[in-house]
Amino acid sequence: MSNDSDMESKICDFLRRKGKSKALIISKELGLDKRTVNKHLYSLEKSNQLFKTDEQPPIWDLVEKMNELKLTPKPEKKSQTTTEASEEKSVEDLLKSRDLKAYEIAEKLGQSKQTINKQLYSMEEKGKVKKCSRSNTWTLNEEWSDGRFSQESDSCLQDCKLSSHSELFKMIAELGDGGYGCVYKVKHKLDCKIFALKKVDLTGKADSEVKALAQLEHPNIVQYITSWTGPDIWTSNQQKNQVSNNRTYLFIQMEFCEGGTLTDWIQARNDLRKQRALVEIQKIFYGIISGVEFIHASKLIHRDLKPDNILFSADSTVKIGDFGLVAAQTDQNGEPIDRSKRRGTPPYMSPEQENNKYYDEKTDIFPLGLIWFEMLWKISTGMERVKLWQDLRNQRFPEGFSDTYSAESTFIMKMLSHSPEDRPHAKDIKGDLQTFFPMEQDLLSQKTI
Repeated sequence: MSNDSDMESKICDFLRRKGKSKALIISKELGLDKRTVNKHLYSLEKSNQLFKTDEQPPIWDLVEKMNELKLTPKPEKKSQTTTEASEEKSVEDLLKSRDLKAYEIAEKLGQSKQTINKQLYSMEEKGKVKKCSRSNTWTLNEEWSDGRFSQESDSCLQDCKLSSHSELFKMIAELGDGGYGCVYKVKHKLDCKIFALKKVDLTGKADSEVKALAQLEHPNIVQYITSWTGPDIWTSNQQKNQVSNNRTYLFIQMEFCEGGTLTDWIQARNDLRKQRALVEIQKIFYGIISGVEFIHASKLIHRDLKPDNILFSADSTVKIGDFGLVAAQTDQNGEPIDRSKRRGTPPYMSPEQENNKYYDEKTDIFPLGLIWFEMLWKISTGMERVKLWQDLRNQRFPEGFSDTYSAESTFIMKMLSHSPEDRPHAKDIKGDLQTFFPMEQDLLSQKTI
């Protein structure tokens, strides 16, 4: 307690001598850790010795100076309600700059994590903050974020009457266009965040995609935000004349993966003279198989796994996307489903997906074998790919592959089995990766099968 008192006395003496100041300046002048200084600043505020401004970062000064200048009367002892409001304001001030975890807030405010958690959940009930379950970070709800909206955005909130929810977004670029619809890179006009927005015809297939994405919350699957129906406000006037004015689309808002696709990654690797570290390939494939394992555990089949549909977030996390062909593994009675043939991308389809009406989740394992091979083996030209691909689909590897990648070739061979029964389950592949391909070690330390 004596040390705390001495430190708080030093801070008060500094403010008497130097005048109002920021925590960073105080910590540098006194040779103290900024976190420690913040702890004592908020402690002094609670004891009514200091006050701070609403700026970010706040500027601190002595309450006694306010009294001397007769700016305000000396504060009385705060009621429980006032104290609670002050504590919540401190949390809000921190969350204005960036999202934080509970322990980070506790450290910055010099409070226990238990106290801060109690406070955060209380604020959540009031709608002031919300928690991201995937990252365990807390964020400030926009309506409580003083000054975070520009006047233009605030005016838009108050005055605009939207004819379509899509008008909340500004299109930045078209990312893809095909028979399934279009995917756009968009910017939300109010919070300025970037998203991917998929526009598809309003059909039963599209409805299945939304329902699948909504239940697939996993770090290695593209995060679903929300969806809605409406007209295509971005279609040109000429295009509008060519389609029905009453046509309605389904829009699916998802996280934007700015790290590109696995196709881009493979192409960049093929262009390099030096091979990428094998441990990087192992980590990427581990992310892919983890996402597929979750899809299968959710009783679903992706049916269109290929490098184009595997993405990377800003921090290089693998994300499986495009669930336009997602399907249930069985019907409501647990019976096999009579499926349409040749639904997917031909080069990556399993044999049964091409030819049979009945197949299960093992159909996703076949393209995973092709993808793993493609990540390992350099294919220089389109002509080389054409010659190689059919052999690969029939479990025939190019010369030198099995010698160079003996362990991988054993697993890929099983994954490319013509019969689905001979292929391993995704969870078994994931277990084998953990056993035989340590993520933090190089090829030399891999175990022998």
